[in-house]
Amino acid sequence: MTKIEKKYQKQINDLIVYLKNSKFLTDDHVESALRNIPRHEFVLESELEYAYDNEPLSLMKKQTISQPGVVTRMTEWLDVKNGQNILEIGTGSGWQSAILSYLVGSGTVYSIERHPELVKFAQENLKKLNIGNVQVILGDGTLGYSQRSPYDRIIVTAACNEIPLPLFDQLSENGLIIAPVGDSSQSLVLLQKTSKGMIEIKKQSKYVFVPLVGKFSTK
Repeated sequence: MTKIEKKYQKQINDLIVYLKNSKFLTDDHVESALRNIPRHEFVLESELEYAYDNEPLSLMKKQTISQPGVVTRMTEWLDVKNGQNILEIGTGSGWQSAILSYLVGSGTVYSIERHPELVKFAQENLKKLNIGNVQVILGDGTLGYSQRSPYDRIIVTAACNEIPLPLFDQLSENGLIIAPVGDSSQSLVLLQKTSKGMIEIKKQSKYVFVPLVGKFSTK
């Protein structure tokens, strides 16, 4: 264990206890990912002291790193399995990408980010932790990434009034997609693609994300 890990260990433990008590963390695999993918490696230096608060933190370009409770909730709902092909829309600092990479194991995470500064920041953060199964791509997330489709799981980490149609096309049959849907306040919506179309699996209101921007956004 390195010095910096020791320094943050109590904060990580306190955060995990809080998330468990508030039912935002119920899955052992996601807890393991949280312990093995240190959030402080993905925040700006100016935000380091808040790395393990259950709060969103500011990044460059008016973007944020989502609060841990939201990351664990979305990750648990997505039910990631080893070996899957995953698409993430909105890389940010790369923390959510890294959590997914831990859970997907031999699979791959393709993450689309529209800000070059954040692409570089996320790539550097992932490299620090020797994470090799995440590809961060500069592009319009509303278009998805058809080159590596279909995807077993798709996660959208920015608010949309409607989930962009290309993402449904790139989801495999029986695949799951999660997104925050709504205007000023969003509902987390989990959908599954079936032979009869999309069906809603779960929905929960009162979330706030930065807006999704792109060709197929309705913002």
